Amino acid sequence: MCAYQKAASPNPILIALRRTLFLWAFPFTFLMFGLPIYSKALGASALAIGGMFSTFTVATLLARPAVGWVVDHWGRKGVFTSALLIYAGAMAVYAFSASISAFYLANAIQGVGSALLWISANTMIADAVPPGQRGSALGSLDQNISRGGLVGVFAGFILLSFLPERTAWPLVFSGYTLTTLAAALVSWRRLPETLPVYDTPPPSARTISPTFARLLVVVFVTGASEAMLAPVYLIFLQDRFTTEIEILAWAFFPAGLVFALLGTRLGGLSDRFGRTPVLAAGIAGSGLLSLLLPSLPSVVWLAVLYALSAVAWAVSEPAEASLVAELSNQRQRGMGFGIYDFVNNLGMAAGPLLGGFLYDNFSQAAPFYLNGAILLLSALWVITVLGSKKVPYITKVYD
Repeated sequence: MCAYQKAASPNPILIALRRTLFLWAFPFTFLMFGLPIYSKALGASALAIGGMFSTFTVATLLARPAVGWVVDHWGRKGVFTSALLIYAGAMAVYAFSASISAFYLANAIQGVGSALLWISANTMIADAVPPGQRGSALGSLDQNISRGGLVGVFAGFILLSFLPERTAWPLVFSGYTLTTLAAALVSWRRLPETLPVYDTPPPSARTISPTFARLLVVVFVTGASEAMLAPVYLIFLQDRFTTEIEILAWAFFPAGLVFALLGTRLGGLSDRFGRTPVLAAGIAGSGLLSLLLPSLPSVVWLAVLYALSAVAWAVSEPAEASLVAELSNQRQRGMGFGIYDFVNNLGMAAGPLLGGFLYDNFSQAAPFYLNGAILLLSALWVITVLGSKKVPYITKVYD
């Protein structure tokens, strides 16, 4: 029988993951702002931009369960490092993209990298960190990712401030290509392999338990709902408040600080108060804030609301991933995270197209109202179906 012990401090695996993901994260805050806006400048509609986001998620769907099997049988480190190299390829495509079709290709490459990266990273955390510390550990990864994103977005916008857009874009993404390659080098040199070695054959056990299946319902619905806003969020803010991207970037800055400074503490709340109540509270909070967003009177209130939304997701996402680790058989953790990511991205594949369609054909506020209602119902599902007992973490350990 395997027994969990208190994690060594500092944990070398967690330190290596933090450093690697800090470098990997440089492009992604910039992409969140730049890709929809640059695409719109090239003549893309909201529906076309939504299709670009869906390309990312569709590219991951078939790969994820297979990646989970590979992670369980061949190891975590090689898959994780390969993901970083694939992401570097995607950044290189962005560097030389001047059309919507090229952006579609880069998103597809990113999707393949994502299928490899998150399954292996989450599985390594589950391997290396005791149950009572997983929420905090996952929050610390989010914290370092946010710090990397802030560094990367400042560097990107500095170049855009001094150079023409068509000159700055390839320079920015050439730099991101180099930082992603540096992340792959850190991973290869510093990250240990965490795949456990067993002397006995694995027991027969289901990868998906009934409780896990109920969690997957939440994962699918919230994934689709959250992704619905991806292609229209910044377009809505430009239409509603200002087309000055610098002003919108400053409105998002407090939210970035929430993740960058408080990610570990907020992620650790589910270690103290239980996974399901914290998950439900985070989802419900995000839903309420989505309902309020279309009626905000100014950019100042946008900054306040988006910071509160960051708190909600910083609380709920580590709780959800920790639940996956604790509801998966220990010898099938890679498969567990593979199925979890597959279901999440299945929802995310449909969400952007729906969001773009609603925005173009009904009203600008429609995707936000629908998202809010779905998230509130999802929070109710979590409490009703998964239970509301304040159990810090599942203590059953599989051989």
